[in-house]
Amino acid sequence: MRPLFLLAQKTALGGAAALEGVMMKAPWAWALAVRLPDGRIHVERHEERALTERYPWARLPLLRGVAALWDALSVSYRALARSAELVGGEEEVPRGALWATVAVSLLIGIALFIVLPGLLAGFLLDPARHPLGHNLLAGLLKVAILVGYILFIGRMPEIRRFFMYHGAEHKAIHAFEKGLPLTVENVLAQSRFHPRCGTTFIAFVIVVSVLVYSLIPAPEVVWWRLLARVLFLPLVAALAFELLYFSARHEDPLSRALRGLGFRFQALTVAEPTPDMVEVAIRSAEAAVGERVVA
Repeated sequence: MRPLFLLAQKTALGGAAALEGVMMKAPWAWALAVRLPDGRIHVERHEERALTERYPWARLPLLRGVAALWDALSVSYRALARSAELVGGEEEVPRGALWATVAVSLLIGIALFIVLPGLLAGFLLDPARHPLGHNLLAGLLKVAILVGYILFIGRMPEIRRFFMYHGAEHKAIHAFEKGLPLTVENVLAQSRFHPRCGTTFIAFVIVVSVLVYSLIPAPEVVWWRLLARVLFLPLVAALAFELLYFSARHEDPLSRALRGLGFRFQALTVAEPTPDMVEVAIRSAEAAVGERVVA
């Protein structure tokens, strides 16, 4: 138990839900565990150091947010595609097709959650005369679109199970960070909410975007104003990551309030898992950490 506790103090273990499985990512590797149709758990480990482990610049404030986001998106999409192959018996997805899917998904996300709210808010409130009010309205529209989208897809049985595996991932990380033995009983006892969740990050992106976009001059040309929102998106994401990083590491009133906001959003995407889902998350965490558990 002591080696695991010491490891937990030095290891930032992250993860993501997959189709009938969980991906876990340590600084030096990531692993995927998937419950196969016949009930067996398939586990695979990929040696891959994070950008923050490879490049000193990736640990600098602001830049570390962009690096962490790139790492998370890259591994999550690959794990999701791999889990689809394992569960559905599909052939391996070509790397080019995978990244094309990622690119299209990002474009759709930017159009739906960045451009559309700004466009609609511009019709209702003049951004040049009321920049803060315009961006507050755009932020509210983002929240409405996001919540509506999640509630809609959350009615699908497959997505509901995906959210349950999301909960299993969080619970396993909590147990690991506390240095507890990774048993089903210990993991189930943990909270399904985690301060470093990607859903909380999205909530912080919305909050930060209101402030950042309020400082950008609002030209008369609508398409240029909307393009500016896209161009400043990396800065918004970097600042949101710093906010996430800060709130997860401190216990002051502001940090607790920020975590509370994030947990409210997580209630939409994180559900209580079943014991068999927790077992999958444990296998993934153990594989990601590897031999370092007993080093």
